[in-house]
Amino acid sequence: MGVNGLTGILKRFAPQSVRVVHPNVFTNQTIAVDASCHLNKFVYGEEPHNYKHIYGFYLLTRYFDLLKINPIFVFDGSHRLEAKRLEHERRERQRRKVKHSLLFEKEQASRLEAWLEITEETLADLPQKSAVTILSELDESLKEMDHAVIHREEGHANITKQLNRIAQDLREAVIKVEDKERYTRTVRSLAKREKHLVTDMLIHRLEDVKSSLMSLSVDNQINRTSLEKRSIRITQALRNECQDFLQSLGYVCFSCNHHEAEAMCAHLGKAKRTTATISEDLDTLAFGDTPLIRHFFSRVHPILFIDPVIARKQLGLSKRSFIDFCILCGTDFSGTIQGVGPIRALQYITKYKKIETLLKNLNPKYTPQPEFDYKLARRVFKSLPSIAEEDASYEKPKRDQSQIADMLKYYEIDPTEADIRVKTALLQQSILDGQDQWGTNPFSLNYT
Repeated sequence: MGVNGLTGILKRFAPQSVRVVHPNVFTNQTIAVDASCHLNKFVYGEEPHNYKHIYGFYLLTRYFDLLKINPIFVFDGSHRLEAKRLEHERRERQRRKVKHSLLFEKEQASRLEAWLEITEETLADLPQKSAVTILSELDESLKEMDHAVIHREEGHANITKQLNRIAQDLREAVIKVEDKERYTRTVRSLAKREKHLVTDMLIHRLEDVKSSLMSLSVDNQINRTSLEKRSIRITQALRNECQDFLQSLGYVCFSCNHHEAEAMCAHLGKAKRTTATISEDLDTLAFGDTPLIRHFFSRVHPILFIDPVIARKQLGLSKRSFIDFCILCGTDFSGTIQGVGPIRALQYITKYKKIETLLKNLNPKYTPQPEFDYKLARRVFKSLPSIAEEDASYEKPKRDQSQIADMLKYYEIDPTEADIRVKTALLQQSILDGQDQWGTNPFSLNYT
């Protein structure tokens, strides 16, 4: 989550701290990269590549090479920060919801396939008594059907039995899906659409309902694809694989244990090892004075450069007050005060300077959540993980061209195709940034 609503606050109340920049302003700089943040983006993104986590990092490294930027990649380690327990629990609940929702959508796909196998002739010949029985399974009445002229022969025992079974499954599904802890809003919506369409099909014998069922089936497929993607778990083995790949390409990598990767990035900046941090997590700004680069290597957003020192100055906040302000907005390390959003949080911290004084003067209608452990969150933001001190740790690993060629072949990466994509991405970023001067022609053949 980072810090809830912080970008909007800074754009409004500290506009000089947020700038749109072109990536070439970072040429010849050493920049820390929140690698775990990018790993999430690559794994859950739309890229169809068989090894999209590796392919994503390969494209990113070629982008750095094109801009002559020296990256230091920082990954989350196997031992995560205990203070992030609330966020881990929230993610675990979300994973369970995705798991149950995916199973539900697969079951719905089977039902829809069965409904779509019903022919127009079968519907036309279905006896009224059978339709009543099936609709009763859906808790629906047949009042509208009384106005129709119906001539049906009894029989069709097999199709009636089949439809009755599917209707029973649908009724149970509609009841089950109301559990908001286990199923997503989209899944609940698709289940209700299914019941409505099936009811219409049975009552009115409408053939055009079949096209609506087909549309629902398409939406079901889209949602299943999305849920399958979200069900992927990023494991330590996956992080290690990416780190080994990057080191083989000649890039410096670190793992951060018992803390957050962006905190180590902040420490690298504090130690003057880097000049900025590339990340999407806004809590990077609360860890120190290192500028944050957002939307780097994005196809749809211009790059934002956010300076926490300028931000604090324009907001009129000390470093301690800024940390308390971020905690009030909402971070991964603590609950919040019910009813206090980013704007009210800024007003309170501007007036009271620290959370303790705010709590003494807090309006009773605003209630701190049980998980509002602001002192714990403070300790997290004020403590930085250790970093390597010796210069040798920051020297680029030696590259073995033969090994690199083998790796690219194994991961099904075409270097020529990848370079074309990277140059196109730079051109797109130039357009997003509104630059009139784009510098070196990104389609030039003089590219190393």
